[in-house]
Amino acid sequence: MKKLLTLLFVAGIAAGAFAKSEVTTVLIRKTEDTKVAVSFNEAPQGTVIVKITDSEDRLILRDRISKNEAFAKKYDLKALPEGTYSVEVLDESGVLRTASFDNYVTEAPAVFSRVSQMGDNKYRLLVSNLEAKDIEVMIYDGDKLIHTEKIDNPQGLHKIYSFDKVSGAGINFKVKTASGFESFVSSL
Repeated sequence: MKKLLTLLFVAGIAAGAFAKSEVTTVLIRKTEDTKVAVSFNEAPQGTVIVKITDSEDRLILRDRISKNEAFAKKYDLKALPEGTYSVEVLDESGVLRTASFDNYVTEAPAVFSRVSQMGDNKYRLLVSNLEAKDIEVMIYDGDKLIHTEKIDNPQGLHKIYSFDKVSGAGINFKVKTASGFESFVSSL
């Protein structure tokens, strides 16, 4: 009987120690040049505070989060100037995690693209971008990709496309550059 009680006592201590070592995992990661995500793998214990400060320790953002389940929240900081920022996640027990990151805005190339319908199943595509290295055009009939091509002239494109058979779901053009621009263009 004494061995059984001792065994139960040791098992209880081990289970308690194991339960104490399981702390809610908080992740802070940069998802894009100007975006940061804070995520919890399980429900936080009480209210959570997310603080973002600049390199001079000035408070930029304070977010109070009350959730009773695992969650992730993104913060878009593109309106902030370039610099180093710190993200701190706290709960009632103190600081759970901190991380620093550099914020910088990459300028997307200015791309002008327009499609106009010229008649039955004929479309004119105009793409203009002086900075693009590669331009890729993808043409969809509804959700189905029916044509794709890379454009050799990075200065722009003026081309007429004719289609024999279309489903009637609508022709859509997608213009994409190697430098990150991507847009769907529909005829008006």
